[in-house]
Amino acid sequence: MASHSIPSGSKTTHLKKTILSGGNFHDKYDVLIKFYSAQNLPKKCIAGYIDPYFVADIDHQISFTSTILSNTLNPIWNDEEWIVRNVPSTAKLTVKIYDKEDGKLADSYIGRVVITDLINYDPSLKGYKIIGPFNQYNGRFHLSIQSKKVSKETKQLCEYTYDGPCRYSRHDCIAVGRLTMINTDCLYPTWKIQMKRISHFFPPNARQYWSRQYQSARTIFGDYPLSIVLQAGIKLAHRTLFRKTLTHNDTGQLKSADDLWKFLLFDKATKKIRPCVYTYIIDDNTWRFSETGNEFFTDFASKHAILANCSEYILYGGQFHPRPKYGWNRLNDEWELVFDNVSGTYAPSGDLLVNLKALFLFNFPGLNIVTYNYKDPKLKQSLEDLRLAAEKFKYSTETLENTPVIINNLF
Repeated sequence: MASHSIPSGSKTTHLKKTILSGGNFHDKYDVLIKFYSAQNLPKKCIAGYIDPYFVADIDHQISFTSTILSNTLNPIWNDEEWIVRNVPSTAKLTVKIYDKEDGKLADSYIGRVVITDLINYDPSLKGYKIIGPFNQYNGRFHLSIQSKKVSKETKQLCEYTYDGPCRYSRHDCIAVGRLTMINTDCLYPTWKIQMKRISHFFPPNARQYWSRQYQSARTIFGDYPLSIVLQAGIKLAHRTLFRKTLTHNDTGQLKSADDLWKFLLFDKATKKIRPCVYTYIIDDNTWRFSETGNEFFTDFASKHAILANCSEYILYGGQFHPRPKYGWNRLNDEWELVFDNVSGTYAPSGDLLVNLKALFLFNFPGLNIVTYNYKDPKLKQSLEDLRLAAEKFKYSTETLENTPVIINNLF
């Protein structure tokens, strides 16, 4: 077993009292896994390369999906790190390697690596054998694992807590983009961000289940013949919007609040922050969002049930929008994000907005974030101000190139 220094993050966070921690943390470890490369993967055909990626999991409790690399039999992954807290000493790591197959229902399975003793694993300079579906040799996989006993702070977290890095992926959907027409490229982007310590800020007892007071939710999740059809359609829409493909994707890491603005909210084509509203959900592992609007297809594509892949619960959800901190007539000053709990499907409790804010400040220190309950008249006013700004920008060539938080500090 090797030890190392794993960053602990902030030490104290005041949360709503529904937050729980505890359990038996004897013989638990904090683990850092680095994924490096694979060698001599099998060819798809006589002269063809493949488009490999991998999915790793620990005890089927937490998983990690890599970026897709194109046209190679010897992929090298950069910055593919995985920090997991409170891992049992008996934990097993499984890494499955796939060949991305756009246009097919499933990707081709290449093989897997299994490390049965994750904490006390035996390092291999030659890499680990990749065993194919018929127990054949399909190349080698290179990784390293470092671990240490849980600290006083991290033992307060749940088992298998994801603790970084904060990774994002964006998929630009062509089919939905042509229906929504929200930009000149006719692409509809969706974002998926792995956030650290979600289970600490929103543990299982804080789950927000679908609202039985909401007719549409009852239709989707109820015991009706139509419900089965609707759920299948919603899950298909989710796969269409979020499935990783070889093109129209962007991936990376978010290391600061500035990165959030730069990579997620700044439109590089127009050099503007889009004055728009996003629908979001937070599930057990990720923050997902997409742009919403009054038009039918834009509204449908951004439904909370679709973002949540028709899950019966989320940890939190609603809408958010960007705005200049000191008003839309002062675009060169600081910007902030306004989050609310507007969701008929899940009707998340306004009491947990404090948890939401704490989660975002932990992941993006220094972020200007404001939270409003859906009944707060300040939210209505903020949305009206944004609507007027959106109308202005729609017919204006004005850009936000001089916005310090976006340009000067980021490029």
